[in-house]
Amino acid sequence: MDWLEEKTEKLRVYIRNLSFRKAMVAYILVISAAVWGLSYLTMVFCWHWEIGIWERLGKTESLPLIVYQKGLLWSYQHDFLYTAEERSLLCLDFLRVWCPLIYAVPGMILAIYLFYRKRLARPLSILEDSVEKIRRNDLDFHVSYDSRDELGMLCDSVETMRLELLRDKEEMWRLMERQKELNAAFAHDLRTPLTVLRGYTDFLARYIPEGRISREKLQSTLGLMAEHLKRLEDYSRTMKGIRSIEEVPFSPEKTTFQSLDRKIEEVVFALNQVRDVKIIYIANLPHQGSLAGEMHPAGSGGSGAEPRPDASIYMDDSLVMEVLENMLSNAIRYAGKQIEVMFDYDADSREWILTVRDDGPGFSEEQMDKALKPYYKETEDGGPDEHFGIGLHICRELCKKHGGTLNVANSIRGGAVVTASFLAGAPDHNQKAIQKLFVSS
Repeated sequence: MDWLEEKTEKLRVYIRNLSFRKAMVAYILVISAAVWGLSYLTMVFCWHWEIGIWERLGKTESLPLIVYQKGLLWSYQHDFLYTAEERSLLCLDFLRVWCPLIYAVPGMILAIYLFYRKRLARPLSILEDSVEKIRRNDLDFHVSYDSRDELGMLCDSVETMRLELLRDKEEMWRLMERQKELNAAFAHDLRTPLTVLRGYTDFLARYIPEGRISREKLQSTLGLMAEHLKRLEDYSRTMKGIRSIEEVPFSPEKTTFQSLDRKIEEVVFALNQVRDVKIIYIANLPHQGSLAGEMHPAGSGGSGAEPRPDASIYMDDSLVMEVLENMLSNAIRYAGKQIEVMFDYDADSREWILTVRDDGPGFSEEQMDKALKPYYKETEDGGPDEHFGIGLHICRELCKKHGGTLNVANSIRGGAVVTASFLAGAPDHNQKAIQKLFVSS
């Protein structure tokens, strides 16, 4: 029985997978055979019935002669015309002659009906429902029809089209999210540079009327403002030509610790002119006497020792300053009275480390987990927040470009601590480290 069932199932699958042309021929042949069989049985039945009538009329001996001479009995006038037997003979003779045609017409109708019901109705219904769902932009379905005929292949094509539309829709959403993220990043990153420019403007507006700014200091301040404006122009041009934060260009150039130190001091100085929060900058630079360096506050000029000749580093200044400004922007929102900015260098790993610590409430457990995710906006009290919620996420992505990382923590003295690291080696060393970082992540 198992063998028979297996053969039957194979035959059923073979028939189901026949093409429309072969299936239609098969239906016609089957119906034709049925029509032929019914016609044969009808002819035999009618003929035997006619013979019975002739026997009752006593004309059995002359029956072959009558059939031979007159052919179709119902087409001739007989002596017993219009009798019951005559009418029966006429009906039986008509049915016997024309039964193939009589059976052929409903046979064709039956063949068409069965073909439609067995081979067309279900796949057409599936295709109709699929097209309607696609029209409603509902792509959460699956097109499946278990046949390899023409409509089965059409269903497979519709399923392929659905998957392509779904992928295109997902890609469109990804592009929209990237564009949203990029717009938020652009708006967010403009805040701190504009605040820095405002700080310099307030500084000049406060001290120029009093005559407390020398000509050299004025020219220096205006030069710094011009540098920041140029950086904003370059940043706007860069953001215009990219589609996501990941496409932000990474262009490390040879620089020195003194140059980075000076730029950080400039940002801290400008922000201190316009913010109630006091920002303290502490740099730990490598000097000739020691790679660890000496601690000196911002603006003090350090110990006066020159950096080591081999202390030159390869950094993307604009990228590093963007990370710093984002970190400061985030710290200013939560700080109470003071923010500390610390700059250090790890000679062994050749990492440049930037730390921003505030005296605010610090990160909650939930914020610790979600702070680096884009669009996280929840405040400490769970209320609404006008902040974009993207600053630390941008910092993390930019640090990754520079072969570094971004970490958030709470200080033992209270407040939040955000630490960014950047590889400061030669370009080939940076590239290898960045590749290693992305492979490990």
